[in-house]
Amino acid sequence: MRRWLPRLLIIASLVLHAFTAACYIRQPDMMAAYTVYPIWMWGLVGLFFSALAFVFWRAPLSLILVILWSLTILIGSDEAHALAHIGYEKPEPGPAKPHNSQDTLRVCTLNWGTHQQTEEGVLAQAEIVASYHPDVVFLQEIHPWQARLIADKLYSGGGDYRTGADTAIITRWKVHLATHNPMRHSQHVTLMLPKNRPLDCVNFHLRSARTDMRLWKKSTWQNHSKNRKLQRREVQYSLALLKNTTPFPTNPVICAGDFNAPASDPLHDLLRVHFNDSFSEAGTGWANTWHRRIPLHRIDYIYTSPLLKAVRSHTVKVPASDHRMVVSDFLLIP
Repeated sequence: MRRWLPRLLIIASLVLHAFTAACYIRQPDMMAAYTVYPIWMWGLVGLFFSALAFVFWRAPLSLILVILWSLTILIGSDEAHALAHIGYEKPEPGPAKPHNSQDTLRVCTLNWGTHQQTEEGVLAQAEIVASYHPDVVFLQEIHPWQARLIADKLYSGGGDYRTGADTAIITRWKVHLATHNPMRHSQHVTLMLPKNRPLDCVNFHLRSARTDMRLWKKSTWQNHSKNRKLQRREVQYSLALLKNTTPFPTNPVICAGDFNAPASDPLHDLLRVHFNDSFSEAGTGWANTWHRRIPLHRIDYIYTSPLLKAVRSHTVKVPASDHRMVVSDFLLIP
């Protein structure tokens, strides 16, 4: 048995690596139940098998597999990319600092996540958001009365806001136009910046991700696959609406919110064709936003068109929410 055990560990680690690599590279919908979790989670399992075989039996190939899994985690993990941004500046509380002597625009996105919150609780949470002096705030899981209180707290009655089904876009500038989107999970408004420059904003709150770990059940795989297809369809529709109702890509555009999908999900490819992910560009620190206490998933994003260049990005704990807030600073390209 002692002779077969290390062989079984090596075989299990090798098979798991081949299966994991295939799933995360190709991202088939039928494997969504597997790839909804960060690749490093499966990597740690494979690394444990390989390390066990090496430490106790010095099994052939075990050290090679340890190195292979370590490289897979470092290269394949979304979190590792942002952690490599050593020395990057992060947004600090207070007004957004200039970058290379140019003024910057600050954007925040937060799943408010507190439908039962009292007025005092809303104002206390809004105080944290207000401390970053944002120019535009994307909120999800929010009621209209909460959005009104937050707007007043942020801009002392001088800002503007619009609400959707359970979303809100709040800004220090004026909302020029709100475009009706029949999809419940997204909201589209056009802001008017100084010098009469329009800024299109799309707020996403896609249907909640499935996180059913009962991978031995056929229904788990079916539900994950169905959920991913529905999320992708919602993004496709909202992007088509943006293109058909605005002079895109002439105007700068921000697409932000709670996508309820990890960074490896194919739906992000729909956005990366035209937009840049602020955290991938300029983020520093731990990128994941859910759950606030132990953030294992990055599901909150700020995407911008090339007319907005990210110069800083960071995640911030907001105690009353189960998500972390994403704060990003941008240069507006003339």
